[in-house]
Amino acid sequence: MAPDQPTDGQPPSARQRPDSGEAVPAAVRRRLEHPPSDRFAVPSPEPDVTGSLPWAVAGAALPSLAGAVLLVVLASPLAVSEPLVLVALLTGLAAGRGARWGGGGEVSRQRRRAIATAAVLLGIAAAQVAIWQLAIGEGGVLPLGDYLVAVFGPVAPLELIAGAAAAWATA
Repeated sequence: MAPDQPTDGQPPSARQRPDSGEAVPAAVRRRLEHPPSDRFAVPSPEPDVTGSLPWAVAGAALPSLAGAVLLVVLASPLAVSEPLVLVALLTGLAAGRGARWGGGGEVSRQRRRAIATAAVLLGIAAAQVAIWQLAIGEGGVLPLGDYLVAVFGPVAPLELIAGAAAAWATA
């Protein structure tokens, strides 16, 4: 028997169709907090909140110190001035990344940038003073500014600019 054929002898229009239920009035309807498919979702783990201000300072200070030592070794005993700007740039990159790693999500970007830039500027300036002191120990008589201009020319300020810019950009 075909499903279109009435089974009780009544015409199709007279037959009562089964009702699926009463409609819920609009005033009573409510929205679900979550879609039903959420029960199948894999819960995402909570992000790890890592980092702190001391770790950000340490993350910027250690590469700055290493870069300062490398600058002193290259400029004083080896008397090489060509790669000093590149070393300062790499020091800034490492200090910026160290501040970002150490600060994590706890330290704001502005504060990380300030920490990394200050650490690099202090490290490079300390390296320049140490180089000058080593030259004084060998019999030099020029003051710091005159010594840096006479021996390194524009390299000394370029070290500060390159290192600070790299630290600020990567922190």
